[in-house]
Amino acid sequence: MEYQELINKILRLLENTKYVILATANKKGIVSASKMCIVNDGLKIYIQTDNRFEKIQNIKENENVAINIDTVYFKGIAKIIGHPSANKMFVEKIKEKHFETYENYTNLPNQVLIEIELTECRMWKFEIINGKREEIIKIINLRNKSINNVICDKLKEGY
Repeated sequence: MEYQELINKILRLLENTKYVILATANKKGIVSASKMCIVNDGLKIYIQTDNRFEKIQNIKENENVAINIDTVYFKGIAKIIGHPSANKMFVEKIKEKHFETYENYTNLPNQVLIEIELTECRMWKFEIINGKREEIIKIINLRNKSINNVICDKLKEGY
């Protein structure tokens, strides 16, 4: 039951979030981060951007991305899926959530749509464990539907 409760919390977060920080890296591992407006369809995130920007070249070289929303961190796999105006679901959602972005950018010829399949979510919280207040990271694997709770004091173990 905890897994489904966390998924519901993630879905509410995505629905209520207008902007994220998207991190990409090229094949050499050089990182770039950008504030982006998003829409989601379940656990898939959609972002539109100019096809000449660094993040597009990075995704072509390395599909692994990270997204940050406040204290929630996601890992995902990005792919370029075409022009934003060709995706009916995206157009409906971008109009509703980011009308100005839709008006100014969606129909420009140089725009591309990125679909990000979220694969992992990390949430920070405090819990009482053995009578002690501990900072916990909940690592939710969205592919195999598992949860791993890591006490932050143990981070040196490589989580």
